[in-house]
Amino acid sequence: MKNLFLSFFTFFFFVACSTIPNNKTDEKIAAEPIVIMIGIDGLRWDAIDRFPAPTLRALADEGIRAESMTPVMPSLTFVNFYALATGLYANGTGITSNMPYSKQYDEVMLRDMHGESRWWGGEPIWVTAEKQNVRTAAMFWLGSEAKIKGKRPTHWTPYEHNKPHKERVDKILSWLALPEAERPRLLTLYFSDVDSAMHRYGPETPEEGNAILKVDNSIADLRAGIAELGLTDQVNLVVVSDHGMTKVDPDFIVYLDDYIDLDKVFVPAFHSKDGPRGGPFTHLFVKDDGDVDVIYNKLKDADRRIKVYKRADIPKEWHLNNNDRTGDIFVVTDEGGMIFARSLKSVYRYPPTGMHGYDRFAQDMQASFIAAGPSFKKGIKAKPIENVEVYGIVARALGIKPAKTDGNIKNVEYFMVP
Repeated sequence: MKNLFLSFFTFFFFVACSTIPNNKTDEKIAAEPIVIMIGIDGLRWDAIDRFPAPTLRALADEGIRAESMTPVMPSLTFVNFYALATGLYANGTGITSNMPYSKQYDEVMLRDMHGESRWWGGEPIWVTAEKQNVRTAAMFWLGSEAKIKGKRPTHWTPYEHNKPHKERVDKILSWLALPEAERPRLLTLYFSDVDSAMHRYGPETPEEGNAILKVDNSIADLRAGIAELGLTDQVNLVVVSDHGMTKVDPDFIVYLDDYIDLDKVFVPAFHSKDGPRGGPFTHLFVKDDGDVDVIYNKLKDADRRIKVYKRADIPKEWHLNNNDRTGDIFVVTDEGGMIFARSLKSVYRYPPTGMHGYDRFAQDMQASFIAAGPSFKKGIKAKPIENVEVYGIVARALGIKPAKTDGNIKNVEYFMVP
């Protein structure tokens, strides 16, 4: 009888325990971190010191702000937003310009090819997260339209350049408002306004300031929406930019056809469907009837303000030697210069007043990094970092195991909460 009583007691004890909420587990689920990575195209390292940006300054005060962030080479938008996503330099991603040419495919990656998996090397952070059953959502990010390693974000949106800010922010908030089991924990958001303003009007102009304030106001709206959802204590905001910007010298244009026969080389930037475009650098793929040494020798002494390299001799710290996507010859001007051809008519309606794409270590090319939230320490002015560290920072904040990258979390973990 005694044993029977104990059996009944034990049975009811376990039944009762199974109905009591496990507060520790519930708290852990409720506290699962969320990361929103906000990309502000062209936000130079010093931009929010030069113009009003109350929301971004508040985030910097609440969390951390790096003195600057070094882009990968070339310091262009597509190259760097994909580097931010993967933690890899261009030699590892294959995104060696905004329109990389592949010798293997004998094609230039144009805008309508962004959904094709074959172009994208490395493993973007949203792929890493999805592989570990962490839902993700992309309100624009380079590479998010393609299935990479068999994965896309759970939610993603094809790029629309003129999509209003409010619609972008509202979409992020609608994803955050999903039931907890369906809510993404990694979200991306992108704004192009600052870059566009500086290309047209130049850096350090009122137009740059207006664009910064417009983006800043949208981030304020995002923060207000996060607060209304009761998620402030869970959300980490990681604000990044891809590069800085410098003023263009209208008298500093190097015309390739002054020195070489363009019929002997293939220049990807001259073969956009929209029309040819100039820039601060160029990849030259030498055709079968051309001679690399002859073309190199004609260019290397052409102008003291340009630097000319055979692919194998590109500075190692640029990490730009990709067998398939880097030109046989790589040419880059000093800051402020442009490369084009006299025989071509530029696609640009207005000549650019501001430009990027120069040496990644140049001061004006340095980008911004600001982060705040439960995964970051408070009020820290961080040392300069490289943007290949951002992938690891986001992985650490999400609590997921990272893929192998060119970054090293030990370089940045001092400003993160253990």
